[in-house]
Amino acid sequence: MVRRLRSPFVWIPISVALLAVVIWRSRIWEVGSTIPDPDVAPILLAVALSGLLPVLWALRSGRLLAPQHPVPIRALIPMTTLANTVNNLTPGSVGELLRLYLLRAHHGVPYVTGSAVIMVERLGALGYLTLSAVTAWLSVIAGWPWWVTLVGMAGIAVSPLVLYRLGLRPLRLFIARPLGLVLNGRFERVATALSRAEEQMADLLGDPLGIAVFAATSGLVFAINAAQLSLVAMAIGVDLGLLAAWGALGLSITVGVLSLLPFGLGAADLTLVALLGVLGVRPPDAAAIALGFRLVSTLPIAAAGVGAYAWLSARLPVDGMAGAAALAGAGLAEGTASSDVGKA
Repeated sequence: MVRRLRSPFVWIPISVALLAVVIWRSRIWEVGSTIPDPDVAPILLAVALSGLLPVLWALRSGRLLAPQHPVPIRALIPMTTLANTVNNLTPGSVGELLRLYLLRAHHGVPYVTGSAVIMVERLGALGYLTLSAVTAWLSVIAGWPWWVTLVGMAGIAVSPLVLYRLGLRPLRLFIARPLGLVLNGRFERVATALSRAEEQMADLLGDPLGIAVFAATSGLVFAINAAQLSLVAMAIGVDLGLLAAWGALGLSITVGVLSLLPFGLGAADLTLVALLGVLGVRPPDAAAIALGFRLVSTLPIAAAGVGAYAWLSARLPVDGMAGAAALAGAGLAEGTASSDVGKA
C-alpha cells in the first residue's frame, strides 16, 4: 500500500480529487462576492514569517547533534530547508536521505547518529504537534481556563524526558511493530540500523537541555504556522484565535501526514475546512483560508528549497540527489558508523 502511494500516478489523482471536493463542497467561488477586497498586509506578514522557519529547523537539529557531532548552524540551514522541501514533494521522505548524505560526507556525522537525530525531529515533532493540537482544540471547544491549557502544554513538552528517564521507549515499539509491518521483512538491515539509531535517541531524549531546546524550537515552528493561518483568516475578515488555529491546523497536518500524500495535499485541506466549519467559519471562507495558508506557507519554503539546492548542488555527488539518496540508503542499511559509503 505504501509503495503504491509513492507512485505519482496514484497520489496526484487522489490529491486532485480531494482538493476538488474541498472546492466543490465549500463553494469557494462565493468568497469574491462577500469579501471583494482582502487585506494584503496580513498576507505579506504571513509570508515573511516563513523566513524564520529554516533558522528554527537548523537550531533544533544543531542542538540534537551538538553532544556528539557539532555542526555549524549556518551549514544546517540549507540542509534542513532542502530536506523539508523535498520531503513535502515526495512521499518517501527522500529529503532526509539527502541530509544524511550531506551530514556524513561533509561533517563526519555517522549515518546512525544522523538518522537518530532525524527520527527525533520527525517523530518527536509529530508527537508534539498532535498532542498539543488535541489540547488546544479541546481547550477551545470545551472552554478550558488558560492555566489548564498551559499545564497541558507543559506536560507535553517534558513528556519525552520523563518517559526516557523512566526507561519507557515508545519509539522502540514503533520500530518493532507498525514500522516492521511496513518494511515487511524486505529491509531488515534498515530496520536494524533504525533500532541502533533508537538507542542513540534514548541519550538525546534523556538530555534536559536538549529536550528544552527541542520543545522550544518545535513550539515556535507550530506557533508561526498557527499565526500564518490566523493572518490569512484576518485578511478576509475572519477572526481566528491563535489557539483555535493551532488546534485546527495541527490536527489537519496530522491527518495529512498519516495520509502519506505529499504536503498532505487534499487530505489536510479537507480536514482543516471541516474543523474551521466546527468553529463557525462559513464554508467558502474556510476553503479560502485553507488554500490561502497553502500559498503563504508552502510557496516561500519551496522557493527557499530551490535556493538551498542551488547552494548545495556542488556538495552532492556527481549524479546529484539520486546518487546522494542511494549512497545514504546504502550507508544506513549497513548500520555502522565506520562505513565509508558516502565520504566526499
